[in-house]
Amino acid sequence: MLNRKSNPSSPRGSSRLVASLYALVTAIYRGRPVWMVSFSTSEANLSEGLRAACASTAMLVLGNLLHDPAFAWAAIGAFWTCLADAAGSNRTRFASMMGFALLSTVCGGVTAFASGEGTVFAALAMLAFTTFGAFGRIWGAATSQVTILAATACVVMVDRPMHDLRGGMAFLGIYLAGCLFAVVLSLTVWRIHPFGTSRASLRAVYVRLADIAFDSARLLEQRAAPRQWATHAAKFRADARATLERSRQALANVPGSRMAGRETYDNLLALLTESEALFAYLIAVTGACEKNPDDARRARRTVRLLTGMGEVLRRIGAATNEAQWNRLADLQRRLRRLATRLESALMEPVALKSDFELVDFAPAYAQPLGWSDRAARLLTRTWSTLKANLSGQSVGLRHAARVGVTTTAGFLVIRALGLPFGYWATMATLLILQPSIAATWPRSIERAAGSIVGGVLAAGIGYAIHSPLGISLAVFPLVVATMALRPVSYSLFVLFLTPTFVLVADFATPGASEFAYAVTRLGNNVLGCVLALLATFYLWPTRERVDYRAYLSEAVRANLAYLRAALESPDRSEKEMERLRRAAGLGSNNAEEAIGRIRLEKLEDSMVDTVMLTVLSVLRKMAGTATQLRLSTNRRCMHDDLGAWLAAASADIEAALNRTLRPIRRDLPARDRLSSLEADAVGEIALLHRLLTERMREARG
Repeated sequence: MLNRKSNPSSPRGSSRLVASLYALVTAIYRGRPVWMVSFSTSEANLSEGLRAACASTAMLVLGNLLHDPAFAWAAIGAFWTCLADAAGSNRTRFASMMGFALLSTVCGGVTAFASGEGTVFAALAMLAFTTFGAFGRIWGAATSQVTILAATACVVMVDRPMHDLRGGMAFLGIYLAGCLFAVVLSLTVWRIHPFGTSRASLRAVYVRLADIAFDSARLLEQRAAPRQWATHAAKFRADARATLERSRQALANVPGSRMAGRETYDNLLALLTESEALFAYLIAVTGACEKNPDDARRARRTVRLLTGMGEVLRRIGAATNEAQWNRLADLQRRLRRLATRLESALMEPVALKSDFELVDFAPAYAQPLGWSDRAARLLTRTWSTLKANLSGQSVGLRHAARVGVTTTAGFLVIRALGLPFGYWATMATLLILQPSIAATWPRSIERAAGSIVGGVLAAGIGYAIHSPLGISLAVFPLVVATMALRPVSYSLFVLFLTPTFVLVADFATPGASEFAYAVTRLGNNVLGCVLALLATFYLWPTRERVDYRAYLSEAVRANLAYLRAALESPDRSEKEMERLRRAAGLGSNNAEEAIGRIRLEKLEDSMVDTVMLTVLSVLRKMAGTATQLRLSTNRRCMHDDLGAWLAAASADIEAALNRTLRPIRRDLPARDRLSSLEADAVGEIALLHRLLTERMREARG
């Protein structure tokens, strides 16, 4: 049981301070440019950062004791090997890390020896290995991670030409030793708990739910305008839905041998089910808060309760991540007491239900196969994927060719100009280039921004620390931050990666100027960003092959079906209603992401874009109204006039989705026969039809 004396409820002043700080962070987030991805600190992985830092720093310390600067390459190899670690079983992790260690050593060694033979041979090796590294994307994220990192090793080692076979093999042996040390450390001393990924993903879910509660309290306290509530619905609900889906996947990927009879698995499954119920409840509460009248006393009480719920939700997430199951029962009871009090504070009361079902959840359990069967299946799948992508129409092949040509061209330009540390430019080009314009553009901006700040940080550290041992110790926290923040933001990853590489380079070349390293890396990174952007727009450009109309139509149908089900019958099963709610959320998320990528490619908005974004906002409101109807304590059966209008309006919206223009054929139901929530639903459906009609007129115009 949780000790209440050691965890007292926060006083009003503390709650207001938390809400104010959260509001400041949210305001900064909402004011970001359209190209910037979200920062999600709850996804930081400190354990992964510490593991990589121990592996890298140990190699630097060993090099310092042996007075051998070449061990800086062992540190780099250990760091890259940790980056290549694929989540999953120990077998999967070993395959990815060991595969990278061997592939990068062989390919990097060939590139270094080719560089020793001359620029032409070096360019040919660069072209071959960078093309292959980018082509690995066709076999999935785990394979792509290994091949692109191996290509990165080639890009870096080309700047270290080898002329002597014996010396070159000794260097490659030191590099491989660093890689193998990271493999051993990761799979023996620093093993990942089978449920570690699932616990961390559930913590992220409850942090997202807490974010919804905190932001709703902020908006209610500030008497926010409808536009701000719409932004809240679009951003916070999308983040929560995406995090829930990742948590589902993480729990579904738990090996079958770990499921049966395991209390931990049962606890995690119950927490995931509970989080879906809480998500639906918070959606309904947010809708009720938006419509709350100007009752200052009631609003203040609601703000306090929502802030308290947010704090309890964050504690539940922390307890889940730390497997402190004994604390959860008390925290969940506190949460339900707050929900009961909140029900009486809202003008449109909604109840937190406990009979939710986790629908559409199928653990990925299969009978274990023998070694020969697994190998045969892997080879068959690999060959079939390769054949399917050996075509000029293949996005994967075109992307690989673009990466290979651009990276090699950058290498030739740098070699011709004699720029020092030119591999930083080619490495930036290799890592920034993505298959589509929408993905490359934000990544290049983030890398440039991260390099600028990271370069300043590197210069400051360089002026303060001069000894090799001091550099080795300074690298430790930088590697921790680099790896821990990698899931959070690419900008933060690059920010800490920059001083890490600068200090390791200083270890390998003692006596050089850290400021010169930082400035050189910054300039080369900017050059790499420019090359990547030029290739993206002018070298076999690939735009998002998505029909946004299909995504939009799917989202409209899913949200309309959910709202109709909530209106038509209060007796529908919870399983069916939950399936419809999840489909509506996923449909809105998919449509918003597709339209966002298209807007990034154009870098401008048209009238059609504005109408589509308004449609998506209305869909979020419809989902909120449907959830309020579902959880409302004042439910009633729908009368016949509303049912007839709803059927006719749905048919007219379907006609609009099929590009047929026609007005709604029935008059709106009488307002005095509608409840407040029914009136909201009617208004949202009518507005949706009008917006879809306007979209078609704009498209035809």
